[in-house]
Amino acid sequence: MVKMEAALEETPATPAIAQDQLARLKKEDMKQAVVERFRCGTQKPAARTTARRRVRSPYWRPADEEC
Repeated sequence: MVKMEAALEETPATPAIAQDQLARLKKEDMKQAVVERFRCGTQKPAARTTARRRVRSPYWRPADEEC
């Protein structure tokens, strides 16, 4: 059986982030989220490509303007 002799180094994976730098990163992230939100909302939905499977009833009428 092999002996398990390993020394563990306990160093932080990332350096500590200063409070002002963290606030700046959050602000930039929120700006980017707003840009992406409104960029996606301006696109038109894709046109319908499949044919209708059912035939409409002969009694079908469009909704009234008052609805």
